Amino acid sequence: MWSYSQRVRSETQDFVRYAVIAASCLCVALLSGCDVFVGNLHTTITATTLQGHVSAGQRSVSNAQIALYATGIVSQATGPVNLLGTDSVTTDQSGNFNVTSPFQCPSSTAQVYLVARGGNPGLASGTNNTALVLMTALGDCGSLSSSTSVMVNEVTTVASAWALSQFLGPGAEINSSATNSTGLGNAFQTAQNLAGTTTGLAPGAALPEGAEAEIAKINALANVLASCAASDGTTACSALFSAAAAGGTQPTTVLDAAINVVRNPAANVDALYKLAASNVPFSPALTAPPHDWTLSVTYGGGGLNQPGGIAVDSNGNVWTANYFGGVVSEFLPTGAAASAHGFPGIGLHNSFGLAIDSTDNVWVTNENSVAAANNSELGSVSKFSSSGAELSGAGYTGGGIYYPEGIAADSAGNIWIANYGGSSASLLRNDGTAISSANGYAASALPFTPAVAVDGSNNAWFAVQEAAVRVTPSGTAARFACCDDPAGIAVDRSGNVWLADYGGASIVKLTPAGAVAAKIESPNGIDAAQGIAIDGAGNVFAANFRGDSITELAGSNAVVLSPADGFGLDAPLNEPFGIAIDASGNIWVSNSGNSTVTQFIGLANPIKTPLAGPPASP
Repeated sequence: MWSYSQRVRSETQDFVRYAVIAASCLCVALLSGCDVFVGNLHTTITATTLQGHVSAGQRSVSNAQIALYATGIVSQATGPVNLLGTDSVTTDQSGNFNVTSPFQCPSSTAQVYLVARGGNPGLASGTNNTALVLMTALGDCGSLSSSTSVMVNEVTTVASAWALSQFLGPGAEINSSATNSTGLGNAFQTAQNLAGTTTGLAPGAALPEGAEAEIAKINALANVLASCAASDGTTACSALFSAAAAGGTQPTTVLDAAINVVRNPAANVDALYKLAASNVPFSPALTAPPHDWTLSVTYGGGGLNQPGGIAVDSNGNVWTANYFGGVVSEFLPTGAAASAHGFPGIGLHNSFGLAIDSTDNVWVTNENSVAAANNSELGSVSKFSSSGAELSGAGYTGGGIYYPEGIAADSAGNIWIANYGGSSASLLRNDGTAISSANGYAASALPFTPAVAVDGSNNAWFAVQEAAVRVTPSGTAARFACCDDPAGIAVDRSGNVWLADYGGASIVKLTPAGAVAAKIESPNGIDAAQGIAIDGAGNVFAANFRGDSITELAGSNAVVLSPADGFGLDAPLNEPFGIAIDASGNIWVSNSGNSTVTQFIGLANPIKTPLAGPPASP
């Protein structure tokens, strides 16, 4: 996540740069485009206009100031650029605005968003609510045209704040790293799933058919924001800012209050809900306080059939293994299934774990292999291309593979496998040939191992009964007592090892040397912790198989950040199994109990995907 202290605002310089580019392009005319070269980058500059409406509490906001921003890039020391420059665009008495002077897109894929500041939300003449700051995430600049009509209200603000929470800072600034344009663009798409940019209603038209979004909670959050946005900016806003002060920062605008809430979703839940109880411009809304203010969307289809392992590729696509059905499932960053029935494989059978290597090949463990694999049905590993084509035939079986469950990719492109049946480790090259011996590494030294993770030196760490075992790429093993019956394991960028202790109802932290550094036990929402993942800031998330919830810990000190019974009790979690984090900061969970996947919006710090070794910032 970018640092506010490192941001350097240079809107004026950037606007001048874009203006010079536009001036040098003699073919620019209203609603036309031209091609120019900027350094080595070929950029299409498009001139266009747009129109829209601003409301607060479903009342038109007059005299609001409109800005249209292209997002900034942290490493280039540029903040967001107002594409309208010095042009003054305000809403009229009906809350409408028109951008009549053509503006220039820095590129067709530049992510843009509209911000409305101040104005009179239908109150006495002369009222100006300076705390009123609302926004709408529009996405690709090249998608805008003179016919684009934008709604800006509390619902679009909630959608934007939650989906873009890991990129959004005070003052409505959205910045990303130069290497995470994919995560940023996917986050804008998520915002459009939550709310329509033209309707200002939840959900958006882009939400896949059959997806289950927490619409009543989105509207409840919008009603919370409306308590201030639709006021004169005094008493009602003070109440919102006080309730949304968690995190140590007192907000001064509606948007900044929303940012505080999304980043502290368990704080002051009842107090925030009460702000909306007597003011419900958006419905259907919650009729009682929620468990927390996390937002989720749950998706089905795609061949899901008791999904297990889950991982994210470089484009933000989400892949899951399915214990039944003989297919691997893929979901686009929008949640739409890439294939209605999944991608079949002749080697897929009782598939359990899934990993994605650095070139986006998908690897799946099959606890029982089909007869064609010719290893007495002791299990196999299947490999798929990023387009879903099976590359491994009936599956790889060498290197001691025996009833495999967990799987992980390292930074060298090799694949580590946890053999539950053989109590051993297998190591494969990227072409599927074995590096480990015919009996695997550490044979019988990894009792009933279900999970594996890779550290920064490409050593593999295995969860085993009552311990964790480190195995080097040459096969040397070392055992570290730690726990009861761990089912999940992850390694952070400092080399600390985290175990989801399913049998011990705890989460255990080991130092890089294998010493127990912390043990977090119930009651902390930890109930049969299964999957475990670490975000870009080192925070730890565990999926509670029996608790139907997520536990979050601060990795730095192992302090529990989630409520006593975990996050997500409002979401339709059902025996959550695998857990993965994407480059937008969303958490994805596979629900083995009802064959769905759930996306928690903007809850984590983004990581570089696919995960090959410890998590890194994108």
